[in-house]
Formats: sequence, structure tokens, C-alpha cells
Amino acid sequence: MSHFTRCSAALLSFSLVQQATAQVQYKIEFVEKQTVTATMTATSSFPNLEAKEWIAFAAIAPELPGQKNTKTTFDFPTAETVTELSPLARPVMLARVPAKTDELKSKLSMKVQYTATLYSRHLAVAGNGVASKVSLLTVQESAAALSELGDIDFKAPAFQKWLKSAGYLRRKTEGEIPFARRVFLGLRGSYTYDYKNDMDRKASVVCDAGKSDCGGLSLLFTAVMRANEIPARTLFGRWATSAKADDKIGAIAYYQWHVRAEFYAATVGWVPVDLATSIQHDKSKDGLEQFGHDAGDFLTFHIDANLQLDTVTFGKKTTHNLQGPIFWVSGSGKMDKRVDKESWLVEVKK
Repeated sequence: MSHFTRCSAALLSFSLVQQATAQVQYKIEFVEKQTVTATMTATSSFPNLEAKEWIAFAAIAPELPGQKNTKTTFDFPTAETVTELSPLARPVMLARVPAKTDELKSKLSMKVQYTATLYSRHLAVAGNGVASKVSLLTVQESAAALSELGDIDFKAPAFQKWLKSAGYLRRKTEGEIPFARRVFLGLRGSYTYDYKNDMDRKASVVCDAGKSDCGGLSLLFTAVMRANEIPARTLFGRWATSAKADDKIGAIAYYQWHVRAEFYAATVGWVPVDLATSIQHDKSKDGLEQFGHDAGDFLTFHIDANLQLDTVTFGKKTTHNLQGPIFWVSGSGKMDKRVDKESWLVEVKK
């Protein structure tokens, strides 16, 4: 899903396409933009359920180049930090909630609060012979950002065939940024935005479909980068702005969910990319407002999709993402006539 607030047209415009890429050095310029506290509430009720115990999970916002001083709270006394079971081993919050009250027999209310300082990031030319100082990726970080996992299935025959036919193989003299920019502009010009709640977002499916939502498009870009041995990752979260009562995508209420991507360039660091927002909203001549630019208005909950959760009672379960809390429940009765309510409130520290 895409941001309803347009990035400012006043973003610094670089003549990156025209520059001689072999000599150009780049850097990321950081500016502290805002410290936000975002409160997410989600309530699910089942009038014919007799719950015994709820098993609830929430994402833990990571420390990233674009967000610092993160704090996550899950509003249950039993909440604890655990590690999900995929190879990425992402930390998540787990709460086991026994249904000790009449209300809990048929309804679970969850509140997750995130606090973070957000930074804008802009790709700029550093000047010939000038390289910015960035931290090298650890062995674990590099392996995670290059792996084939879940929806990033770049080794699939269908994806490999498309990769070659589309011309998205990195040339020997092509640096990470020129190549990523070429892929970004190519995908931007040939793909469209589309959202369906149950759509298949695997890169091997999206590459031939020619359309997807922010998740599918970000996963596709990331898969192309990884297939060319450039570390890349997807960022699942929400825009750092409160949901509005009339916000919808089609007929579905919209609570600021979004997915972006970023790739790692040596001597530069993580470069932000937002393909879906570019396709929907960038009307600039060069089409690069969302390449190398992050306005500091997005809160990441976790890196990449396909989390594997130990649900205790129900064994290992896979969920595509944790852009909102998720739960399982044991007990008796029926889980019909379900009613869900949600809110997303963002407060900016003055």
C-alpha cells in the first residue's frame, strides 16, 4: 500500500543518470527529522467463542540507519521477547493471555506502542575520490541480505528466466548504485500498482504478473538485487502519520501499512528505495524522487517477510508479516461473526 501524503517535490534533484558512473562517489546525507510515539490498537471479538488462552505476537522495531532509539511495548503483563524460528531469527514480542475475565472469553484487545527517532536520508554525490565512512556489514548481516528466503525466491526457474529476458543482470563495470538505479527505473516504467488482500507476493510470481502492491514490488526489487549479489532487504511497517477514518484502499480501511526496500552499496551504506510510491506518485521528469531518498516519515517494524512463530499450543506457524499484532486462541465454541477494530495514532515529540 502506498503513502497518501506525497513526498515534497522540493527533494534535492541529482543528475545521477548523466554522470560518468565509473568515477562518481556517493554518500548518504542524514538529518534528524522527528521523534514519534506510535500507538497501535487492535481488538477482535467472537460472540460464540469460549476462549481458554490467547497467544499474541507483535513485531519489535529494529535499530536501522533511518530510525534510532527504538522502543517497543506490548501492553500485556506476560509479554516477553522471543526469537522467531526462521533463519533470520528476528526478535518479536510474545504474550500468553489466559482468559480469566468474562471479556477475555470472547474478545482480545491488543495495544502496541513504538517510539523512535526518524532520520531523512538522501543520496548525494560525494565528489571524485571522496568516499564516505560507513560500517561494513557483518558476516551475518551480509548473509541475511543475500539469502533466498520466503517470497524472495530469486533462484526459482521462472524468476531466473525473467531476470535474463528483462536485462536485469549486472554488467561487469556497473557499480551497485548505477545498476540499482537502472533496475528501479526499468521496473517503475513497466510495472503498475495493484492491491488485493490475498495476492501472491513471491518475486517469481510478481515478475511475470507485471503488477503488485508495495510489498510485492519491494520484494521484487530486493530479489533482483540479491540475484546480482548486492545485499538488499525489505522494510515492513507503517507511515509515521495517524490513520484517518476515511482512508481506504478500494473497500478496505487503510491504517498506513507500507513496505519499502533498501540495498547496500560499498562505501555508501544502505540506500532507500520506494518503488510503489514512485509508481503511484512521482511525476518528476527523471522519476528518481523515491530512489535514494527517505523523508524520515516511515516506521519499520521488521526486516523482510515470512516470519515463523512458535505458537506454543499450535506449534510452528508462518505469517507473512507483522505490520499488526497477530494471535491464536485455544478454547471451545465457534470463531464466527468476527468483529475487528483497529487504530493507528502517531504523536510527534515537540
